[in-house]
This record gives sequence, structure tokens and C-alpha cells, in this order.
Amino acid sequence: MSVEVTMPKFGLTMQEGTIQRYFKAQGDSVQAGEPLYEVETEKVLYEVEAPASGTLAAALFPEGATVECGVVVAIIAESGEDAAAVGAHYGASTAAGGGGAPPPAGGAGRRRSPRGRAPGGGAPPPRAVMRPGVT
Repeated sequence: MSVEVTMPKFGLTMQEGTIQRYFKAQGDSVQAGEPLYEVETEKVLYEVEAPASGTLAAALFPEGATVECGVVVAIIAESGEDAAAVGAHYGASTAAGGGGAPPPAGGAGRRRSPRGRAPGGGAPPPRAVMRPGVT
């Protein structure tokens, strides 16, 4: 069964985070515990780790997007699942030629996630690794 990776909430006052970059592209293999994407909060950059092993089936927001806490950011297809079908279920592009992480946000401004939590609750929140030296 696929695993929904949500925007974590690192503190009581955190409402949203900005996806700075993805470390994996759509279709790439991921291992539980390895960095999946980097999120920026008001003061710190965090590397969000993959909560499960499998294939990155979908990255639902482009780099630079601001996403509310609790909203699904990425989908990991577990072993034996068709990553392209899982990604298509979530509306991810699976066109021939590779796919990959969504392109960086253009001049259209910041894309915001819909209000509220992801349906079904999803997987447990991913762990974050604080990067020392980032202010």
C-alpha cells in the first residue's frame, strides 16, 4: 500500500513550510530514513526523511511551493506496487520521458495547498533532520 508523506509540523506555531528542493525524482528508489525533500520554515531548513522504502510515485507540489502542515506532499509506492499507477491516482504526471520532481515554481507566485488535512490521515509524520549552520 502506498505511503502518503505529509508536510510535518515542527513546532506549535508552524502553520506551513516551503519546499526548497527534492532529493529524489519521480520514479527514483527511496529507502526509509534517507532525505526525501527539504522544507524551509520561518527560521530553519529541515531535511524530511522518507518514512518508508519504495519508489517515489509522486511529488505533488513543485519546488518553491508553500504547503500547509498535514497536507500530502509526496507519495511512496511500496515494493510490488505500480509506481506510475499510484502516481496517476494522485494526479502526478507520468508522461514518457521520465517525469521527475515537479519543475520549480515560475513567476506565477507561491502555490498554496488546500486548507485542511489530507483525507484518511496518511502515514505517521516523517522525521526531520535539522541542518546545523543554517540561519
